[in-house]
Amino acid sequence: MKKEDKPSDRASLKEPGDNHGLSLLVAMIIAIAALTAGIMIVFNFLSSPLKYALGAFLGLCILALASYLVFDWKRYRDQNKGYISEITDLNLRFGILADAVSAVSSTLDIEELVQNILGVMLTLTNSSIGVVLIPDENDEYLQVLSHIGFQEKAVRGLKIKVGQGAVGKAFQRGETVIRKNLAEDPRAGETYTEGKSPKSQIIMPLKAKGKMVGMAVTASHEEHDYKPEEVSLLSSLCHELAVAMINVDLYQQSQRTLEWLADTQEYTEHFIQEMLAGVVVVNNEGDVIYFNREAEDILKIEAKEIIGINYSDLDAEREKFRALAFLKPILKLCLEEDRQFRRHELAIEGPEGKRMTINFNAFPLHRYKGQRMGAAAVFMDITAIKEMESRLRQQDHLSILGQMAAKIAHEVKNPLFAIIGLADELDEEESDPDRRHLLEMIKKEALLSNQWISGMLTFSKAPPQAGEEVFLQTRVPELVADFLLTNAKDNVRVVQDIGEGLPPVSLTQDNIRHILFNLLENAMHAMPDGGVITVRAHDTGNGFVEMRVEDTGTGIREEVLPSIFDPFFTTKDGGTGLGLSIVKKILLDIGGDIEVRSQQDMGTTFILKLPTRGVPYGEGG
Repeated sequence: MKKEDKPSDRASLKEPGDNHGLSLLVAMIIAIAALTAGIMIVFNFLSSPLKYALGAFLGLCILALASYLVFDWKRYRDQNKGYISEITDLNLRFGILADAVSAVSSTLDIEELVQNILGVMLTLTNSSIGVVLIPDENDEYLQVLSHIGFQEKAVRGLKIKVGQGAVGKAFQRGETVIRKNLAEDPRAGETYTEGKSPKSQIIMPLKAKGKMVGMAVTASHEEHDYKPEEVSLLSSLCHELAVAMINVDLYQQSQRTLEWLADTQEYTEHFIQEMLAGVVVVNNEGDVIYFNREAEDILKIEAKEIIGINYSDLDAEREKFRALAFLKPILKLCLEEDRQFRRHELAIEGPEGKRMTINFNAFPLHRYKGQRMGAAAVFMDITAIKEMESRLRQQDHLSILGQMAAKIAHEVKNPLFAIIGLADELDEEESDPDRRHLLEMIKKEALLSNQWISGMLTFSKAPPQAGEEVFLQTRVPELVADFLLTNAKDNVRVVQDIGEGLPPVSLTQDNIRHILFNLLENAMHAMPDGGVITVRAHDTGNGFVEMRVEDTGTGIREEVLPSIFDPFFTTKDGGTGLGLSIVKKILLDIGGDIEVRSQQDMGTTFILKLPTRGVPYGEGG
């Protein structure tokens, strides 16, 4: 709403008594008019001499009054010319201030801002040249930020040492310097300006919030008497310019900080996304707010399915979140008790029921002031690493046992042959049935011991040399047929499912025979009431052929499963406990592997990974 002028405001533009003089003048004119009318009435009753005297007196009064009126009118007009001049000057200054406000609000570029304000200052002081200088990083020198009217070559690289010269000292002291006669000052000549030298100059500090921002210098080629109100207005402009420069600098710093934060956030997100570890982040309420790509790969669930879900809903009973159930107690402890976990290992049920070993770190997240803002868990699937460690330990174990077995076998094998030979000779000469039965038992136990020692020798042999290859398409049917010649049962059926075009595998003929016979024999033993044995083989496409031997037997007890590949471990009466350990050793020696899956009363499956060699069957030699 526009503010109206008050009478007192308007009256303040005139001297005291002006209104009174004008009123008096009007009253006198009225009085003269009344007096003249009265005299004219009286004049008709006077004699001639008196008429002339009264007329002359009246004329003199009117002349005096007219003279006074003319003089007072001129004085009144001259006074109002001064008032009009003052008002015009004030309007000009208000216009300059409006230009300054417009210049401050028109840009956030500090150089453009300073250039605009400098132009306003030149207009205010009727100056033709001006410069704004700012200190360097060490506050040792003042350098040009913006200028008008100076030679470019003169200000390019110009530096004024703080504390030296008029400008340097004024900056050091934070004071205003007015110089009205520059002709006597050799520092202000044609060196700095185009054309003639300036005659007057004002140096003003740019200071705001207790900080010296720089100096503003304006100069005129004409003599200029800087009035106090002009200097005051110029000082206000310099203060506002300093505030604007500080604010723009803060704004630009904040923009750079925001850009840096945005870049840092983008880099961090990219880094976390590409990490070879799963990352899950929850906020202080426990809602999942971040789930990276590796977490998706490990747990087989997309981020969009888990984002926004509260960790308390990650229950093993829910099929969808079963693989994430391990996170629930961990995140709960991080959020509620500020617990941290470092390099913990945990066996979990992963996607599709597969057992996995997870290595994880988990920790609460805090702001810089210590206020908790959430929690994070970082985890890796180390199942393959743990399996490799287990294989390496087992290989070392098997290697040591193999060396011991070789020494023992060599020491025991020869005496066993002697025992068997002597038992045969005694058996031929003995006629007593009881004694012959005892000799048969001796031979049977000696042969069993020999079988056990032969197994130990096989176990202790060095890995086979590369160069042999086996084509499973032809070899598996041959071996199954050979096995059934002596081990066939009416209630057991053997099914073969061998893929076509399989590449050859790196095995000797003896080793593939030993492996397949051992697994088929175990399957037969697991099905006393009959069942089905299935032998499968197919190419995995990653350098291995996978062969499976499945049965529908009684299965293996869960507590026994971890030990079935250990040497000398057996659940069969009269077994050596070396069959499966030898199978595993053969496969490990050639870079393969074997695993078992079993459910009681459902059956058992042995899965063999056989490394391939060369081209598929039928395409090579």
